[in-house]
Amino acid sequence: MIRPMGKEITERICLEKPVFKANGEVESSNEANTQLLENKSHEIRTYMTRIISMTDLTLMTEVTEEQRDYLTIVKSSTKLLLKVLNDILDYSKIQAGKVDLEQVSFDIRATLDEVVNMFQVVAKQKNINVRFNSMDQRIPKNLIGDSVRLKQVLSNLIGNSVRFTNHGEVTVKVDLKEIVESRVCLQFIVSDTGVGIPQDKLVKLVKGFSQPDETKIRELGGTGLTISNRLVKLMGGDIEVDSMEGIGSKFCFSAVFGVLGEGGSYSSKQKL
Repeated sequence: MIRPMGKEITERICLEKPVFKANGEVESSNEANTQLLENKSHEIRTYMTRIISMTDLTLMTEVTEEQRDYLTIVKSSTKLLLKVLNDILDYSKIQAGKVDLEQVSFDIRATLDEVVNMFQVVAKQKNINVRFNSMDQRIPKNLIGDSVRLKQVLSNLIGNSVRFTNHGEVTVKVDLKEIVESRVCLQFIVSDTGVGIPQDKLVKLVKGFSQPDETKIRELGGTGLTISNRLVKLMGGDIEVDSMEGIGSKFCFSAVFGVLGEGGSYSSKQKL
């Protein structure tokens, strides 16, 4: 039986209304969950920052070497826990498509030293070495970009290498890929002498980076690698990985930064 077209359209609209309503409710629920996570994360970060501050103050007093070691572990562990919390929050933001990249001047060498120093206590406990290997001398000291996000990517990769390295070392190297007028492209290389990645899993991981397939990345390297993969893409680069089981792994990523002009200052925020 042929039904009038007007009636068919009316019935279709009636059927689609619940779908639109459901989608709207899901979106509202996601936004509410993101907001709740941001609020609670802010509260937790506040208390964790206080722990770090009080630990620093205590380290400035007269303490025994044993107590100093314990307090240093407390401080380092709190910083790493704070990084995990930030990863959770950032993953939520990335899923919602709300990630901001700051564009401010920063000292690239000081940034790298800060990241490497974060892992000294953990490295000492595992009897391995974490060090900043080298940097191309042509790289300008002051760059323009998001140093916080850069530190986040580096700490995720270094932390992953430290986790799977039980002897030897983890090194960080920075090369200059290209410099054109006020833009510079750098390549960061994190190498380790860890357990390495089996060939079948390495293929999945590389495929995940190039697709990208966040599920594969998350299965093999945790949420940290998923976040790093997305952040590096926002910084105009890519992540590559080379590994051999029983020998070690090498994670490389490129990122584009601005170069501060002579006597100039630069500060802005870019939403991506």
